[in-house]
Amino acid sequence: MSLRCNRMRSALMASMVLGAVVSHRAEATDVLNVCIDQANPTAATDLRVAMAVAKTQELELHQVPFMGIGKGDDGFPPSRFAKMAETDCELIMGFPVDVTNPHLPANVHATQAYASTGFVLVRRGGSKAMALSDFPKGSEVGIAQLDTYAGLLYGLHPNIAMHVYAQEEDMLADLAAKRIAVGVAWQPTIEAYEASHPKFKTLDLEALPEKHMVWNLVALYAPRAQVAADHFNQGLQALQSTAALRPLVAPYQQAAPVKAQPTSARWAEPHLQPAVAWRDADGFGNGDRLMMVSDTAKPTPRNSAKAPALYTEDQATKGELAYYQNCSMCHGPKLDGQEGGYSGPALVGKDFADPSYDFHVSDIFNFVAKQMPAATPGSLPHDVDVQIMAFILKKNGYPAGAKELVYEEAEKSRVPIRYHGK
Repeated sequence: MSLRCNRMRSALMASMVLGAVVSHRAEATDVLNVCIDQANPTAATDLRVAMAVAKTQELELHQVPFMGIGKGDDGFPPSRFAKMAETDCELIMGFPVDVTNPHLPANVHATQAYASTGFVLVRRGGSKAMALSDFPKGSEVGIAQLDTYAGLLYGLHPNIAMHVYAQEEDMLADLAAKRIAVGVAWQPTIEAYEASHPKFKTLDLEALPEKHMVWNLVALYAPRAQVAADHFNQGLQALQSTAALRPLVAPYQQAAPVKAQPTSARWAEPHLQPAVAWRDADGFGNGDRLMMVSDTAKPTPRNSAKAPALYTEDQATKGELAYYQNCSMCHGPKLDGQEGGYSGPALVGKDFADPSYDFHVSDIFNFVAKQMPAATPGSLPHDVDVQIMAFILKKNGYPAGAKELVYEEAEKSRVPIRYHGK
């Protein structure tokens, strides 16, 4: 999921693009069609922004509601968004884009970002603010609705013990009872829970300024809807210039400082947009302007290096059986996850191992070994964890070798995860 702007346009190219935009706008209708996911906790924010944008452009807004819930109550697989953008509406509101390593589903583009959110530390009201690295060794930390990115925190902070909760209220109940020190959750889900439970005890939410923790909200669109995207971007700029955007997106204007430059391995160059986050002098969104995070670097090349041999064939063979016994019910026998109609994410292919995610063997292994299986995290023997990882590596094109993959080495391995298949 990524955002980038290309400032190196020649005068001739600029005039050609401008001419095409003007021509398209002359043929545009007076209606802006937007898809809004009613299952997304930011749906109300998305609708407010869409209505305000349409008003600035003197367009009638046509809302297409949908429920973005797939099998097992997980979100849609990425390919579904491209299909929707081609057939259902011009813009799909509320799509989150990782500020650190932006990445989009294939065959869609994105508008400028209109809000910032992400993963937050959830503390009891009035409790001491602490970073994850500051908690004493063995501190209990809860994760609401396990996400791959949130799960990666486990490998970054060996001082904490993480527990996964299927429901936010279960995590919050343990937090209130002081059975866990702090929670980690997607900000919109906690904001939505508090709004629907007015008698619930006050919580303090603190942005996590770590890699993959800060996200921007954008609208997705297919190339055919470029005119609508242009109108949307113009509307956002008009709202921002009059300070009208900020109250529309509250409380999603707060974001931690962006320290890393994004990469854009999957974005088509003509439609790259600048990544943004709310920020002012103190760096934590207490001002009233959008911070641009430009990235004009060339896309990261795929498979630029030969895949290293990290495991033995015997480990992968045993891992195949262990995978089918412990993982296939959620991720599918072909490891294709949601793309194959299963509830879990895919564990193979270009979308799983795209360079823009910047995943390493240790990131995926620690997630597999310590957060899986979902029903009983960390319950498998160490050798089985390693075997399953060997099988995942094999399916992604990593060759077998003479040296076995060792648990302790996999925990720390900085070998990049890439798809080396055909």
